[in-house]
Formats: sequence, structure tokens, C-alpha cells
Amino acid sequence: MAQKVFGVDFGTGSIKIYRKKDGIIMNEHNAVATVGKNEEKRPVAMGDKAFQMFEKAPDSIHVNFPMKNGAVADLDDMIDLWDFMTEKVSGTPKLKGSEFYIAVPADLTEVEKNAFKKVVTEGQGKPKAVKLIDKPICDALGLGIDLDNTQGELIVNMGADTTEITILAKGGIIVTKLLPYGGNFFDLQILNYVRKNYNFAIGRRTAENMKKVLVSATNNTNESTAFGRNVLTGLPGEITIKSEEIYPFISNVIKDIAVQTKSIFEHTPPEITRSIEENGIYLTGGSSWINGMDQYLANETLIKVNTTKHAQRTVISGLGFLVENPKKARDYALSLY
Repeated sequence: MAQKVFGVDFGTGSIKIYRKKDGIIMNEHNAVATVGKNEEKRPVAMGDKAFQMFEKAPDSIHVNFPMKNGAVADLDDMIDLWDFMTEKVSGTPKLKGSEFYIAVPADLTEVEKNAFKKVVTEGQGKPKAVKLIDKPICDALGLGIDLDNTQGELIVNMGADTTEITILAKGGIIVTKLLPYGGNFFDLQILNYVRKNYNFAIGRRTAENMKKVLVSATNNTNESTAFGRNVLTGLPGEITIKSEEIYPFISNVIKDIAVQTKSIFEHTPPEITRSIEENGIYLTGGSSWINGMDQYLANETLIKVNTTKHAQRTVISGLGFLVENPKKARDYALSLY
């Protein structure tokens, strides 16, 4: 390949890859479908194809999501998925001599960071270099923030499994906090509520679709109908759930995100908070779409909230900026390999 410098966003829900001069060349679900167990385990589908099999495949096929809470949870599946993706973007599984910038949550442990190195180095490819970039840095660059000159920025990234709250100033991270919930939490709340209160079983994908209608930062009158199975009779059927039914189960999480954001802000030096008050909070990430979330956060913190139409791509866009500007990348990169 002519260009061998890549930015990789290993998201819990999806993996995005940016190639120098070509932009974002891949965005696939972070999923692996396998058959067999232990030594006989082998992959049969990867990425989007594996996700399409989720809750639809026979019992002999297991669909796994190898990332949890921003970290690698299943190293073997993650390596297999990585080999699949490198072959798809390059035409060969052996992506030799390449340089990778990988975005990771800022407060991962050294063991968790090392797992990302293993994904890239223990696969079929032989990279030239592996470097980690803190996700809040990528978010800021993807949002167009001038990190060299800013006196204070506050970014809230609501992802699939986590919400990362970060204050940046003077070219770096001042403080960051990773909360253990995101969009997947709401899916499970809906799924569990329907089963417990209606003796009705729905799948995760169905719960995710219902979430898009029902979940809101403020109580509303929306409702959603879904197909599933009555767990008492075993018969298929449909159920209608109102937003007000699940609001009590999700409102605590939404409130905690606002409370934690406000707390971090209030414990920040005045010269930085003044800049944040002027610039506003930046709300981004794949789960930041929640109806009314921006206004709720603004009401609770008394700071204006900025949103973006490309919330799912701010991290990979920031990585792309660094891929195209290697001198700038050296200011933020942690070399693992």
C-alpha cells in the first residue's frame, strides 16, 4: 500500500479506521461470531456480518462483543477481528511495516493499555509502530478545538459502554473521569423491565430500537411497540411500552452524568473554569443523541452545551488529524511498540 499510517478507534460498538490521505475507510460493528469451544473455537463471521447474526443465529454459533467498558475483554476474538479488518482494508492479512495510532480512554491501566498493543502485534500483521492517543485528545481535535491555545475545555463523551468526562487546557488533560454506563445500559434497562413487569422477552437489538424512541433526558409521552415472546406461554406477540415507564430507571444515570460533570467543573481552578464558561461544554459520542440531553446538562451545570452532527466520528476525526500531522501527534502519543 502507498500509505501505511492508520488511526484506529476501537469503540465498544464499532471499530473505525482512518488511513492517511484516504480518510475513514472502515466503520464496522465490533462483533465476532464463533463456533466450537476452547481449542476448537473458530470464527465464522466478523464485523457487520457477525452483528447481523446476533440473536438470530442457531445455538451452535456464539456472537461476542470483545470490547467492554472501553477495554479489551476478549483478546483472542479481538485479534481475530483485527486480522479480518486489516485484510479488508489492505487486501492482505499481513499489513507489514505500518504505523498505528490507537485511541483509548485516558484512565486505562497499564495492563489494559498493553492489551491494545497485543491486538495489533500478535495478529498476522507486523507493525512498524503502535502508539496510543487518549480519546479526549482525539475528541477535542475532532471537534476543531485548538489545544495549543485553549485555556479550558470540558468534553462529555457518551459512548456505548462508558461516559468520559474530561477537562483539557494548555495542550493536555487536566482531569478525566470514566463512568461505567452508556447507551448499552439503557438497552439492558428496557430489556429487563419488559421481562420483569410483563413476562415478555425481547432481544438486545429490539431493546436498542425501542431505546431510540423511549429514552429521553426528560419525561415524555413517547411509546414504542415491539415483537417478542411471552415467557409464560411461549407464544410470540407484541408489546407497547411508554417512555414514562422506563424513565425512572434511566433518569438516575442521566442525572449522575450531569452531577459528575458539575462536580469536576467545580473542582477545577478558576482560570480554567472561566474559559469553560465562555466556550461551553462539548457533548459528543454515539449516545449523546438522547433527546433533551444537551438542554438537561445545560440546566444542571448552568453552562451552555455545544453539540455536533458528527458525534459518532469526533474521535476518529481527531485521530485522522494526527495521522496527517505526525509532528503534532508526537505531542500526544504514547509509544507501545
